[in-house]
Amino acid sequence: ARAAAGWGLEPAARLAHARRVWGALVGPEMAHASAPVAIRGKTLLVGVTHPTVGQEVRLRRTAILAGLATELGKRVLEEIHPVPRRRLPGRGPSREAYVSGRKRVAQRVSPQPPGRRRSG
Repeated sequence: ARAAAGWGLEPAARLAHARRVWGALVGPEMAHASAPVAIRGKTLLVGVTHPTVGQEVRLRRTAILAGLATELGKRVLEEIHPVPRRRLPGRGPSREAYVSGRKRVAQRVSPQPPGRRRSG
């Protein structure tokens, strides 16, 4: 913790810890559609994929802050703000899906070798 503070990494370390415990604090359904994305001062920004999830974060704010206080330390975070996100941290497509998608695109757009004509 001292090394993180000395290098100015303490907010990043807190955010990483908040992401690790998020599912246990909010439950699997809500964790699937939300995740901590940033800490600004004493405010945790929570990415949400749907407005309903943002409302749920607001409604459960007190309980979530209490759980985070237990994990991160009292008075570290005082506020939670949901922010809309299309993708959540660590939830993008897998590398395999990315590579196979690139191959499909390359097959569709690759030109015919010179001298060959498409029949049609």
